[in-house]
Amino acid sequence: MDTLSIKQNLEKIAPVLSDDVLLIAISGGLDSVVMAYLCKLAGYPIELAHCNFQLRGEESERDELFVRKLASSWGLNVHVQRFDTAEYAAAEQCSVQEAARQLRYEWFNSLAIQYSRIKWILTAHHRDDQAETLLMNFLRGTGLSGLTGIPVRNGIILRPLLSYERCQLEQYALAMQLSFVTDSSNQKEEYTRNYFRHTVIPAIQKVFPSVVENLCDNQVRFTSIEKLYKQLTAVHTQRLLKGKDGEYQFPIAELARFQGTAFLYELLQPFGFTPGQIMEAERLLVARTGAQLVASEGNWRLVKHRKFLILSPQKQMNADFISVDLDDQTIAFPAGKLEFQKIKKVDLKELGSSQVAAFESQHLEFPLQIRRWRAGDYFYPLGMSKKKKVARLLIDLKYSLPEKERVWVLTAGEKIVWVIGIRIDERFKVKDKTQGAIRIAYTPLLQS
Repeated sequence: MDTLSIKQNLEKIAPVLSDDVLLIAISGGLDSVVMAYLCKLAGYPIELAHCNFQLRGEESERDELFVRKLASSWGLNVHVQRFDTAEYAAAEQCSVQEAARQLRYEWFNSLAIQYSRIKWILTAHHRDDQAETLLMNFLRGTGLSGLTGIPVRNGIILRPLLSYERCQLEQYALAMQLSFVTDSSNQKEEYTRNYFRHTVIPAIQKVFPSVVENLCDNQVRFTSIEKLYKQLTAVHTQRLLKGKDGEYQFPIAELARFQGTAFLYELLQPFGFTPGQIMEAERLLVARTGAQLVASEGNWRLVKHRKFLILSPQKQMNADFISVDLDDQTIAFPAGKLEFQKIKKVDLKELGSSQVAAFESQHLEFPLQIRRWRAGDYFYPLGMSKKKKVARLLIDLKYSLPEKERVWVLTAGEKIVWVIGIRIDERFKVKDKTQGAIRIAYTPLLQS
């Protein structure tokens, strides 16, 4: 371990220039002091950033004072931030360790934004940290992503010590006579990482002495595998994720080709479906038409429709009833807009479009009403003398559940005049000799 190796590590990780200002995340402990010293000796302009989480009483104050004195003796700028970590953890309902992680990274990034001279942020994670993380993630069941461990680079955050074991850092600190502080909480096994560090991994080493090396080698392999996996899933996702009217439709036969739930997870996770919901999503492949699964997070749901799964936004229930007066010219509603025009003579050729309708004025009883269709609604479809339920019409048209939910009707009194954009009622149609009529043009809302 020397200044040349730290420079090589940094340049391998990112395009770090010799005059780039590096912000060193420093606790005052062995790892971060060694990293700061190596970067200083290598000639990089560095600044120190210390978090006082106020969790260890006098010891936290001691660490802060140590870092301030170290910065002064080395002639460096030092940034110090005090956090009420316990209060934050309670408010966010997370562990103290997770609270500390969130707070420090948010602050580090804010410093990089505040001071444009700061190009990179360095943390002192080392090879033992990597092995512990990999083993904990494996036992937690985090999947392939968790098995990639601690990334050597995450944006402007760099970890140049991941190739070194802690014993190497200890040897270097001893040789260079570096002073550092010791965090007593690192010995407390009620913290998960400490239990793995002091009990689990030493126990495994009795059987597999090279466990740390093996875990870190596996991390490299898993990282490469994940890159290939992401590339493959991206190709298939891009091919299948074709949107129309604000929703996506997947052929079940295509999804069934990907045995298991891995691809379903990659497909659905961006829409708020959690890992625990993916088994339920898989069961939709063989469920009845109309079965659905609502995402735990966000506003999406997955609906089974015949030979397809449809991913669509959840139904919005606002503005279910809209009144139309005789003098209204344009009415907007959740499915689009209707434009009303009084005409003397009807162009029957124009009525071939499902988005244009005309009705005899004398048959319309104002105010009209635009509303969502309901179970039990019926009308007399154009050209038929018998009534038909709207639900049956939509089934015959093979509408999916999301499509059905976008259907609205125009009514006069209690009678349906028009299943908007689909079919008008025979009782309200215009005739060749109609003189006074209302022409209505429907413009569907373009879903995004």
